[in-house]
Amino acid sequence: MTKSIKTIGLLAALAMGLTSPLFSQVPDLTTSNSVDRTLTYNLGPTGLRGWIYTHPATYLDSFQGRTTAASRQILVTHVGPNSPASGVLEVNDVILGVNGKPFDDDARKAFGRAITEAEKTENKGILKLTRWRAGNTENVQLKLRVMGSYSATAPYDCPKSKLILAEACKLLEKEPLEQNLWGAINGLALLAAGNPDYLPKVQTFAREIGPATLKLELKPGMLAWDWGYKLVFLSEYYLLTGDKEVLHAVNEYTVSLAKGQGLYGTFGHGISDLTPEGKLHGSIAPYGPVNQAGLIANLGIVMGKKCILAGGAALDPEIDPAIGRAAKFFAYFADKGGIPYGEHATGTGHCANGKDASAALLFSLMGNRPAETEFFARMSVATYNGREFGHTGQGFSYLWSALGANVGGPAAAAAFVKEAQWHLDLTRRCDGSFVYDGGEQYGAGQTDDNTYTGKSSYNGLSPNATYVLTYALPLKKLCITGRELKRRDFLSAKEVAQTIASGRFALDRKQKSPQELIAAFSDWSPSVRSWAAEELAARPEAKALVPQLMVMAEGKDAHIRQGACETLGNLKSVEALPVFVRLLSHEDRWLRYKAAEAIKKLGPAAAPAVPQILEAVVSTAEPLQPINWADPIQFTHGVLAGNLFSGPLTPHVKQVDKSLRYPAIRVIAVTPDGAARSPLGNYFQSLTVEEAEALAPDLLQALLVTCPADTMFSIGIREGAFKALTRHNFVEGIEAGVAYAKTQGGHGSQSRTGEIMKELVKYGSAAKGAIPGLKELIVQLNDEVKNGKFPGGELNNMRVTAVEEAIKAIEAATTHPELRSIKPK
Repeated sequence: MTKSIKTIGLLAALAMGLTSPLFSQVPDLTTSNSVDRTLTYNLGPTGLRGWIYTHPATYLDSFQGRTTAASRQILVTHVGPNSPASGVLEVNDVILGVNGKPFDDDARKAFGRAITEAEKTENKGILKLTRWRAGNTENVQLKLRVMGSYSATAPYDCPKSKLILAEACKLLEKEPLEQNLWGAINGLALLAAGNPDYLPKVQTFAREIGPATLKLELKPGMLAWDWGYKLVFLSEYYLLTGDKEVLHAVNEYTVSLAKGQGLYGTFGHGISDLTPEGKLHGSIAPYGPVNQAGLIANLGIVMGKKCILAGGAALDPEIDPAIGRAAKFFAYFADKGGIPYGEHATGTGHCANGKDASAALLFSLMGNRPAETEFFARMSVATYNGREFGHTGQGFSYLWSALGANVGGPAAAAAFVKEAQWHLDLTRRCDGSFVYDGGEQYGAGQTDDNTYTGKSSYNGLSPNATYVLTYALPLKKLCITGRELKRRDFLSAKEVAQTIASGRFALDRKQKSPQELIAAFSDWSPSVRSWAAEELAARPEAKALVPQLMVMAEGKDAHIRQGACETLGNLKSVEALPVFVRLLSHEDRWLRYKAAEAIKKLGPAAAPAVPQILEAVVSTAEPLQPINWADPIQFTHGVLAGNLFSGPLTPHVKQVDKSLRYPAIRVIAVTPDGAARSPLGNYFQSLTVEEAEALAPDLLQALLVTCPADTMFSIGIREGAFKALTRHNFVEGIEAGVAYAKTQGGHGSQSRTGEIMKELVKYGSAAKGAIPGLKELIVQLNDEVKNGKFPGGELNNMRVTAVEEAIKAIEAATTHPELRSIKPK
């Protein structure tokens, strides 16, 4: 069969639906193949890689899980020698369809599903493709190896899954066990496979990373990643083998991580700072918490405790409180959304890059946490459409998602795998190995060379290890692969079906009626509730529903309240402003957050309520200690702070009487969340002399006392407070400026140090008393390089030079501006 290029182009255009914005940038590869061929996808066990159009979506938008949704063609960019495609397809061929039909949906997903069908016994491995080459189109066939069918319960009771596992294990066995987190993951996969032949190799590795002489030091560095994964591996190894040679190391890792945990139960890339009093469990230093690492570190502590008790040893007093802090912090997100990056509010979507799955395992292994275990297991199942999204890439999603879904029981794992089969078969090569494809947030694999065969791993994460863990679930050899699952935590058949439906709601909502969308406010998934609210607000009928929604927003059902409040916010309903203001003080703290977001969407239209909003800020403030675990970070205040002090309401705030304004400023200035404090930074710099004098004690405190949570954003308020003090020549700004320079943290300090020095130099001769402190600062900066807290070279030279020049300028100064001092409260 032969067709002209023109005809193919017309058919492709019709199939692609080019009138939709989704398809507006899709190239016709039969006309031009000038694309970035370093960004390609593996095409299953065909031996092919291909370029496929990837929609420029973000991981939060409604095209979640449909990164190649607009593709209707596949450009062949690599053909493996001696592969099924060799001699049939060539580089620059364009695949237009499968099984005699042109692609009428996502070409990549359709190709993956065609592989699954072709590998069935009855189809004899025949994969039928429509190939375009140099203006001619014809149907061709590839002969794949017959793998059989996935069972309805795959990976459980599934011969195909067993065969895939066996072949991946043979390749994994040849991979090295490096003494880092990636080696620990490989070790976990080998243990999960249940092959006793692997045990000598695994034993050697376990004793290398867990020697009886191990002594860990709490110091700066990427410790949380390394210690967390090593501890999970060593714990699984000990619980499986009873090898007492590693028990000391398990205890050492467990206790060290427990001691290094932050006050909110989180970790950064490394461990927490000490408190100002020099005690353990301070804040996570800037860059701030990283839950991707912290969840595994906390999982390791839970598993390490199991080992220590099994070995008959006493528990260190740090262990149980650490488990308690982690449980309280991560439980906060249950019924609110996916686990966020750090100490942040949760986002929309079932795409937490494996973090929800890690949380499901964490709560499952803690035991007696049924609500959190169920919620995060369901989030893991629903993430089948969000597996291809992740900060820096999707490697941890591929690693943990199936394991988290398995927490909900075999039926939940099978439902997840059924939805992911197309991708599982697409990432498997013809030699039985697996490949990692994925870019920042979403996208194709980026190759390292001119072979276009794709990266072999995500950073260092072995794809073979990743999928061995998935396919080894039925063996239940490890805690993380289901050995200790409790039937009480299993999702019912109805819950599994509901969860799968929730996973595709982002797309299905377009076909829902307004009443069906309102009904979705009751969905178990907060993501579905948000998507329903977004979709309903886009419908022309929604405005007529405002009175009904206002009543619902203050009703008895928490889920319905959320959906109604979000819909009103999306509608920018000014009529609902009084409702939003009342909700700011509602007992449902997550509803407070949604109401604050709704007010933010109103923009300047919310100005009449500014006095009442300021009052709500003050009336709902919580003390920093003891932590109120029902609302540990007080995210509502962060949304309100941005709107009031760095947003459209800021001009109106300045017009409010100081009796309302100053108390609200003082509350925001000491709220735990760095992102909440940060908007005050610019606001402080615009203070008049009168305002600065009234708030001067608060400015000094904001400068000297850093936020305990979300330290990623700790600098904004400190910088603003410092510049407010120096702008109005408060003498206290001199000493405080030196303290600020010493405690700003290494991240970004190469530029900030110079800015701080410029402000100090403005004090002229009045700053001479600061010179000893500045000389101490130079020593500290150089020590930070020696201790690994900051890189050396030009970046540190910038800091040191700025301080040295400031000292020279102050020493040479003979005058100073007229100074003022902070008056006691």
